[in-house]
Amino acid sequence: MVSFEAVELPRVSFPVGLALVAGVAIALRLLWRSDPNKPPMLSDVVPYISNTYQYMGNMDRFLARAKEAVKLKNIVGFHLGPKNFFIITGPQNIQALFRTSPHIDFEVFLLIAIESLWRASPEDYAKFKNDKSGRSATPAKGCENQPESKRYWYTLHRVLHKYLETTQYATMLARHYQRFFSEYLEQRPQGEWTEQTIMGLMKYDMAKAAIVASLGTHLFDMHPNLLDMAWPYDEVLVTLLFKPPRWLFRRAARIQDNFHAAISKYFVDANERFDWNGPDADADWEPIFGSRYFRELVKWMKASELSLQTCAGITSTTGIMGLNANSVPVCAWALMELVQDQELLGAVRDEVSTAFTTDPETGKRTLDSQKVLTLPLLQAVYVEVLRMHVSMNITRAATKPLEVEGYTLPAQSILQAPTQISHYNESVWGVEGHPATEFWAYRNIKYVEEKNPETGETKQVPRFEMRGRPTDFFPYGGGIAICPGRHFAKQEIMLSLALIVSKFEIEFLGWEKFDGSPSDRPPKEDSKYAGAAAVPPDRDMRVRWKRIW
Repeated sequence: MVSFEAVELPRVSFPVGLALVAGVAIALRLLWRSDPNKPPMLSDVVPYISNTYQYMGNMDRFLARAKEAVKLKNIVGFHLGPKNFFIITGPQNIQALFRTSPHIDFEVFLLIAIESLWRASPEDYAKFKNDKSGRSATPAKGCENQPESKRYWYTLHRVLHKYLETTQYATMLARHYQRFFSEYLEQRPQGEWTEQTIMGLMKYDMAKAAIVASLGTHLFDMHPNLLDMAWPYDEVLVTLLFKPPRWLFRRAARIQDNFHAAISKYFVDANERFDWNGPDADADWEPIFGSRYFRELVKWMKASELSLQTCAGITSTTGIMGLNANSVPVCAWALMELVQDQELLGAVRDEVSTAFTTDPETGKRTLDSQKVLTLPLLQAVYVEVLRMHVSMNITRAATKPLEVEGYTLPAQSILQAPTQISHYNESVWGVEGHPATEFWAYRNIKYVEEKNPETGETKQVPRFEMRGRPTDFFPYGGGIAICPGRHFAKQEIMLSLALIVSKFEIEFLGWEKFDGSPSDRPPKEDSKYAGAAAVPPDRDMRVRWKRIW
């Protein structure tokens, strides 16, 4: 056995040592590039360092470079530190990435989040890391005898699938959201013009309604300023993801500490108050834990014997920010587009009016949430905003050598499919006069003739029809690891827009920075969120609005 401590290395000066390291790195890069059996590599000014630095610090610029590189081939490699990473695109490659395979690991990115964002205890992290049985009901080969209580990925997937993805529970959750959001909107004076910022509306009224619908009112009873802690946490999630040194990112660490501490107090208090044998255990909604979904998630945490530290991390990151970090900016972008285009706003308002029913005796108007989901123009606006403003790198790991585009990628390679590349593919999304880089509400609308059965007259009516395939449009990911909350998110966003445009007259006043000072330009995407999911605007819109009913 060789002891590395016993090997005495020759002493060299720092410049010589640096030159040697650089020389080895350049030689390795040249060896890679000279091999025609290996895919092209993204240029790296300082090998192993430049791309890593840009990937960690300016994802938006990094993805712009990758987008240019994959125009020649549907794959380009780079090194993130010592790791082999590959950006892939193209329908067949992305379809293969989404497919369940023993050679592709779906959990690689989630394990990073479990450690850094959940801040799972070492014991809880090991439970997930060592569970190789998969998410399917049938355990993976070699794990047939693993008890169900130790199948953490599968049992979590089962809870999320049943209580977020099935129509019954997703609709139930959306119904409670609609009730709370309507109540918050109706706190505005009727018939009176007031001013409002769009992001302010979404980050507080919309976010609170989503949290109360899902987690109940008790959380806000304990922490009335919850959202003032949550949104700073959202700002540092990307920074925290790769677990940087605390001493280097003290503010981010402090924000995470404070938010997790607040949620820990809630979690302990709620469990002490709640009667798991009482009638509320199976209720559609109750104030302490809120929805059936969240109660079942809490039951899973308890059954899995997770520490309080881990439970607080799951509640903070998955339970709270998972509800809002994507839907809030998407809804804000959509409303900004509508307010800027009064003709489009009017068309959406007219369409939404068909989803209301009026009680003939009381005159009360009720919005049919299921009909809202079928409105073609509103669907088209929703999809177009998702296409433009979700920037997420779908990530998988190759457990064995994997063939992509005719190249054999080594085991342990990380593969990423960025939405920011596929969602802006001109050959798929471009329309004459409306390039993929601009918002166009009618991109996924097709007009068809419809005949009136009574009069025999025909007219052109809009129909929602996606231009792209699932391998061209994947804002929620794909395969077995697809976002389980996507159905609720869609209902939340579309219901929010429907309620706002129907209840209010809205007029554009101007753009402003988040400190309230005026801005001389409209918003761009806030580049620090690139690659993380929905990218919020870096400016706000100020409007004047009046509640009609």
